[in-house]
Amino acid sequence: MKVKSAVWTMLICGAVTAGLIAAPEIVLKNIPTAKVVEIEKIQHIDSVSLSGTIIKNLRDDEFIVQIYVSEQDISKVKLGQKAEITGVAFPNLTYSGEVDSISDAASKIQVGNTQKTAVEVKVKINEPNEMLKHGYTADVKLITSSPCTMNIVPYEAVNQDENGEYVYILRDGKTEKRYVETGAELSDGIELKTLIMDNECIITVDKVIENNSSVKITE
Repeated sequence: MKVKSAVWTMLICGAVTAGLIAAPEIVLKNIPTAKVVEIEKIQHIDSVSLSGTIIKNLRDDEFIVQIYVSEQDISKVKLGQKAEITGVAFPNLTYSGEVDSISDAASKIQVGNTQKTAVEVKVKINEPNEMLKHGYTADVKLITSSPCTMNIVPYEAVNQDENGEYVYILRDGKTEKRYVETGAELSDGIELKTLIMDNECIITVDKVIENNSSVKITE
């Protein structure tokens, strides 16, 4: 009887031990996987880009670029505003310039098959040279803000529900759902205006999960 009893004890303990070993594997399979997201800090300058025509003032040898700014953007344009001028006729050169005049009236201009309301703006080119010709087309980038540092995260890091946009913060192996404010949308990510502390990690999760859920971090 003692032998049988010992055998049964070994079998039962073995089964329990096997269950304890297997259980974590089963649990881990059900835990969502997540990746840590790095917040990229970039220097950003707001600008308005337009195309126009170079005009030479024969009286004083000045060169200006005549552009038409849409009524949606004209409030961003100010006298003396800095500009960068490039063109296909001078591909390796970038000229600096500044807004010299803004028309007092708007006019209708033809853009493709439609008419748009726009305001004539003249940009004076600083230090022109022989590469510039009257009648050339030019691309003008008007600098409309001072340089600022933006925090950029991938689009997939920002989620949304009926209460707004949010990110997942990793805290002790679990998720903290935090609502955030976003800003500019760039080609490589979206601006995160809400402050995230240096010791906090934003994560992306492979599916929508509840707040305070366990996650498994992958590289």
